[in-house]
Parts: sequence; structure tokens; C-alpha cells
Amino acid sequence: MPENPIEEKANEIIEERLEEERKKEKWLFHVSFSIILMAVLGTIVAADSENSVTEAIILRNEAILLQDKATDMWNFFQAKSMREAGYRIANILNPRPEFEQEIERYKKEKKEIEQKAKLLEEQVTERIKESDRHYHKHHIFRMAGILVQVGIALSSVSALMKKKPVWYLAVSLAMGGLIVFSAALLQ
Repeated sequence: MPENPIEEKANEIIEERLEEERKKEKWLFHVSFSIILMAVLGTIVAADSENSVTEAIILRNEAILLQDKATDMWNFFQAKSMREAGYRIANILNPRPEFEQEIERYKKEKKEIEQKAKLLEEQVTERIKESDRHYHKHHIFRMAGILVQVGIALSSVSALMKKKPVWYLAVSLAMGGLIVFSAALLQ
């Protein structure tokens, strides 16, 4: 016996609604899963950002220590120059071969000290450049992290409001964060 047309229509409406709810649940699953992925990405970005800034600080500290050593070398160089000058004056006032030997010895020692001091200064410059590079990378990582965090927040808002366009924007921002992060890694 054919069913009641009203009952048949009611069943259709119920089936349509159930299908709509299944689609919403599926979409919310995707939103939830994307939030988890964004959170993992955000954690990785934050960790790399912290590592980068830590490396920048360590390199800057090494540069300071090397600069102190270079300064000590230049002070040592000045002391040798003063002693050499004393022997030059003594040799002018009373020329003697041992004064000449001391003048030559101090010249040689000063040359060695100067080379060491310049090498230390080069190392200082290298450490500062490397520190600056890591610090710049840290800033890029922070920008990537902000994009991912905003993506997480907007994904949550999209789930609460049940607005797919907001979720699409959130995913786009998180992808932008991933791209910025990847570019920074390649530097």
C-alpha cells in the first residue's frame, strides 16, 4: 500500500536535515583537524624562533668576549710600542747593539700581536654578522607564528559561527605562515 504523501514528505525532510547535519559534522571535523595541524605548526615555528634568538644571543656574547681579547691584544701591542720607543730613545742618546736587538725584537713581537688582534677583530665581525642573521630569522619566524596563531583563532571562530568563509581565511593565513616559515628556514 502506498505511503501517506505527508508522511513521505516528512521523511524526505528528515533525511535532508540528517544529511545536512552529517555534512556539518564532517566540516567541523575538518575545522578541528586543521586547528590541530595549525597548533603543531605554531609550536614548531615558536621553537625555531626561540632557537634562533638564543643563537643570536650566544653569538653576540661570543663577539663581546672576542672583542675583549682583541682589546687586550691591542693594549699589549701598545705596551710593546712604548718599550720599543724607550729603546729607540736610549739608542739615540747612547747607541748600542743590544738596544738595536731589543728594537728589532719588539718590532717582531708587535707584528705577531697585531696579526692576532686583527684575527680576533675579524672573528668579532663574523660573530656579529651571524648574530644579526639569526636575529633577523627570529623576526621572520615570529611573523610566521602570528599568522598561524591568527589562523587558529579564526578557525575557532568559524566553528562557533559555522561560517566556512572565515575558515577558508584562517587556513589561508596559516598557509601564509607556513610559507613565511619555510622561506626563513631556507635563509
